[in-house]
Amino acid sequence: MNAKYWDNKVEWLKAIRTGWFNVDYIEFLVEKVWKIHKPVNIIDFGCGFGYVGLILLPILPKGSTYTGIDISDNLLNEAKNIFANSDYKTTFVKEDLNNYIPNKKYDIAISQAVLRHIPNAKFILEKMIQSVASGGLVICMETDMEMEKAGQYFSGLDYSELGKIPLMQKMWKKELNSGGRDYRFGIKIPSLMQEFGLHNVRVRMSDSVYFINPYGDKSEHSKQYDAITSAWGWNKKLSEEEKKAYIKYLEDKGLDGQEAEMYVSSEQKISEYVMNNKDNAFIIKAPCTLISFGIK
Repeated sequence: MNAKYWDNKVEWLKAIRTGWFNVDYIEFLVEKVWKIHKPVNIIDFGCGFGYVGLILLPILPKGSTYTGIDISDNLLNEAKNIFANSDYKTTFVKEDLNNYIPNKKYDIAISQAVLRHIPNAKFILEKMIQSVASGGLVICMETDMEMEKAGQYFSGLDYSELGKIPLMQKMWKKELNSGGRDYRFGIKIPSLMQEFGLHNVRVRMSDSVYFINPYGDKSEHSKQYDAITSAWGWNKKLSEEEKKAYIKYLEDKGLDGQEAEMYVSSEQKISEYVMNNKDNAFIIKAPCTLISFGIK
């Protein structure tokens, strides 16, 4: 995916990141697991609009710095605007991660939901390791797509019978075999970290689970409902032309015509259900974000 693709994803990324992590759990990692008790210099590979910085900088010791690298002008401009009036020391650099060469060593290299979008993710992981000083920490926060897609529940709708997961697996396999992205890269990272020479490699899982509860706080429910439905395109009904275009897109991804129609039908069933049942539908979505880390 190129810069133009991500330039159009600012609002989508904001929506999909709503509730992605619980701050108290990140605080626990910083204080009790990673034991960061003095200022650190962080480099974020594929920073987007600076989401990781927004979470970490208020938690890290005062004086810590954050450098974000991304290919998208729009995302970087949004990040700069977000941090413009803050007291945090931030730097944002436009660069393709494949070409980026860090000009200094950092204490922490981090990436979040990036490596599964990059065809040569192993190369980027190696570059992350190269960018930290001896004793530095490398952190990757990535979902395993099979776990994430299986971890969905809609009260009143049998998601398991929609048949989407086998179709997604078929498309993922074709893309990987064609030299594209590896949507299961997240679960492979710990073994790769060990292979690349990191020590004390460990893995945790984010405790954040989306629970869209229509009988809880009304304003919070509306915010969460709107965020998750807009992020996944469940807030609209496709026109016939949009359906045809979607089917063609899925066929290009490796599905046959019947499979593509089944996939679109499944998506539409979800959309129709959540649009018609906002006031009574429970939605539970477990991203199962794996947090892998090791020391250089």
